[in-house]
Amino acid sequence: MTARGRLFLILAAAIILAGTFLRVAWMRHSALWCDEAESSINALTILDRGFPFNEYLGIPIYENTLTEPWDGHPEYEFRDSSYSPQGLAVYHGWLPLYAIAASQAICGLRPDHSADPPAVQHGVEQISRRTIAPRLPSIAFAVLCMASIYFLAGELGGVAAGFAALTLMAFNAKTVDFGYEARYYSLTLLATVLVAWCLLRVARAGRWRDYLLLATSEAVLFHTHQLSAVVMAATAVVLVPRVLRQRYWFFKGLAAAALSSALIFPWILVSGFLATASSVPKAFRLFDSPGDWLAYTLARPDQLAVLGTMAALLIIWKARPDWLPGWIRGPLREHAELYAALLVWMVFAYGAFHLLVPAASFFYERLSLMLWVPYVLVLSLLLADMLRGAGRWAPVLAIVVATSILAARGRLAFFESPSVTASRPAIAAVIRSLESHTIGAGTLFYATPNEHLVYTYYTGLPVQSVAPVRRSFFAACRRPIVFIEYQMESMFPSEASLLGAAASAGKVLTRDQVAGFSDDIWRTLASDELNLQGIRTPPLPPVPAFLEPAVVDARAGLVKYREEMLSGMKVHPVFRQISPVRTKDLWMGFFYRFVHPEDRIGANLNIFPRLQDAALEFLPLPNAVIFRIPGKNGPEAEGIPE
Repeated sequence: MTARGRLFLILAAAIILAGTFLRVAWMRHSALWCDEAESSINALTILDRGFPFNEYLGIPIYENTLTEPWDGHPEYEFRDSSYSPQGLAVYHGWLPLYAIAASQAICGLRPDHSADPPAVQHGVEQISRRTIAPRLPSIAFAVLCMASIYFLAGELGGVAAGFAALTLMAFNAKTVDFGYEARYYSLTLLATVLVAWCLLRVARAGRWRDYLLLATSEAVLFHTHQLSAVVMAATAVVLVPRVLRQRYWFFKGLAAAALSSALIFPWILVSGFLATASSVPKAFRLFDSPGDWLAYTLARPDQLAVLGTMAALLIIWKARPDWLPGWIRGPLREHAELYAALLVWMVFAYGAFHLLVPAASFFYERLSLMLWVPYVLVLSLLLADMLRGAGRWAPVLAIVVATSILAARGRLAFFESPSVTASRPAIAAVIRSLESHTIGAGTLFYATPNEHLVYTYYTGLPVQSVAPVRRSFFAACRRPIVFIEYQMESMFPSEASLLGAAASAGKVLTRDQVAGFSDDIWRTLASDELNLQGIRTPPLPPVPAFLEPAVVDARAGLVKYREEMLSGMKVHPVFRQISPVRTKDLWMGFFYRFVHPEDRIGANLNIFPRLQDAALEFLPLPNAVIFRIPGKNGPEAEGIPE
């Protein structure tokens, strides 16, 4: 290797190290959010029973919308379509779950088991370890992904393309988020890059090992993110003209298909995947107009301009190349086929997401996950072609330009914050509250979906989602109940309004006083909101009169926040045809979307009548209210265990 080559490797390693540092720093910033808790609990069932099953701590695991009635069950009105009839997780791939399980085991985490009386099994001191352990595999996959895309882009378009792709992957804020969360995101990016690399090898060399590696990487992608695997299989069609010119292409393709099938189809048959996948409602059935198909694209005009211009240039190149200047014809002559293949890849990903993704997963961040690798390759190849005249400085300029693009779009991770905002102190507040009260034998625990997953994972208590439970069960249940309701809306005054109100009254507040009065105002507004819903609340100490302007500002802020959230969430088709008064009702309606949500939210919530009997505890930090409902005296109700 030349000195210049060694220098490039050192520079690439430095960028990878910086990208890793960002992911580790962001990993330590927050607690697991609900989807991460879901994956972490799935992983604990692997440690407990060998496979990702649908039950943990003696209760079913609920994750997504409720569509399947559970006839005859005394407590649950619905099953969860995330699990097959065999009780296995099929909504998400298994490889990320097994990676998380391995990390949990190495870090000393063990599956919890139910006990009576229930007790908090993990204290505040364990929050950090229980947060970091399931996130470590994503960090490792992200490191491999950064290295892989550097070499893949370099093979496509030279060193400058490699550095552009590496910079875009390492420092994009969304990719940094993907690179530490305890989900399938990081491994999906890595597996997608590996499949693309194998496709390139098949197209250029077509050796037996290239075909077999392609089959293996496609199986890895399938067991990580099934929809991405479908997209890559469809994209492989563009290689057919090249493949047909290779020797023994039929036998190589047959061997690859056999290997891939052997790695995929046994799982499909044993897990019950097909029965479950066909029963989940698809998002496109909720679309109101053609605008729903184009909403993602129209919201990103800069990316649309890049890809649209590239498509137009390819069309002109094919039809009338003499119309193009020489500095454009040169790169297109060399890379037109690559650009076309990458654009086809993105079209397939876009179409497959809109046609096949379940309604419960129709969130644009997941489409971005599927589009990011081909978009990075297009952009890095384009930058390398534009910088051809820069000579030996092209790689450095590629890094500078790629970094500038991220900064201009507000995506440069060095100046952004993690999108995961789950607060470790908030989890600690819930744990301390649960530990501070005696938990009687037979106590049942419920929470707002999907917050129940977070509380289950961090406490070791069997906290169930309130959504799938029968109204009749709550009406007849004689056991004590603890219900943790996440309020979802901002009810805190700003620090400026508190300080301004105090200054107007000639008072100076310390930082501790600001925090204390902020919590007091939150409790006041949370209590008022519950009263407006018809839930009696205990009297609270009045907020000092001089802070009344801050209370007014906080109440106005609550109304504004609610209006923005309700209108913003209605952009997603799954939230339409739900008429909530409050944001938490809209979120509850998400789970009831296909079973008459208007009959199940607000005052029609299944547990609502029992909340009148509860003792309330307001927890400002987690933005939650804990309802402690005493057990009923008298004989056991039929079918309702004590």
